[in-house]
Amino acid sequence: MREYTFSGMTVIAMPFDRPEAERIAARIAKQSASVSEALGTADTDSIGVIIYPDRKDLHRKTIGLAGALLPNWFIGDNTRSYVLITSPAAPGPSHDRGSIERAAVHEYIHVLTDRRNKQLGYWLKEGIALYLAGQIPSPSSVRSYADLSWEEFSRPNALQFAELGGYSLAYTFIEYLREHYGWDAVVGLTAPDATFDAVLGCGERELYDRWIAAVREL
Repeated sequence: MREYTFSGMTVIAMPFDRPEAERIAARIAKQSASVSEALGTADTDSIGVIIYPDRKDLHRKTIGLAGALLPNWFIGDNTRSYVLITSPAAPGPSHDRGSIERAAVHEYIHVLTDRRNKQLGYWLKEGIALYLAGQIPSPSSVRSYADLSWEEFSRPNALQFAELGGYSLAYTFIEYLREHYGWDAVVGLTAPDATFDAVLGCGERELYDRWIAAVREL
């Protein structure tokens, strides 16, 4: 792999992926100002991108042999300093070039929220990234997962979150919070010591009940 600089961002990629590196950096740079403004953070220094030739290489390089167990839709990850993403030239069976580029912005947002609060829950962390990256789910996808129970909502893990439709529903969770409590409340919930009661004036279970009822009316 080689190191390049595009759009003011360090990008590490194979030489044959240089055009993809330039496109990914430009896509992130285009949205970085609006994203950092929305999150109220200036902590955007020293964020780079590593582009892996294909999803299998990403799986192996990020978690080793256990990567063989990761699903095909897993094409991105992050650290506190890097966006890790599959090359848009080899998106795999679950993605296309456009979805890979949006996923790169998604992972960039994760870097920012992780720097603020690494312990942020899945619904907030993924929802904020989906929302700000513009990864809008289809209404049919949202409706297909609307039977999500409180038990499933309250105890997600990474793979279960996807299986339960989290990557469709989490967008609507943030949309609901913004519409009913305002964007400042969404950002307030990312603070390390934030609670739903303190920020919203209602508990997590009450919030779930209101939100999922709205989802089921779509």
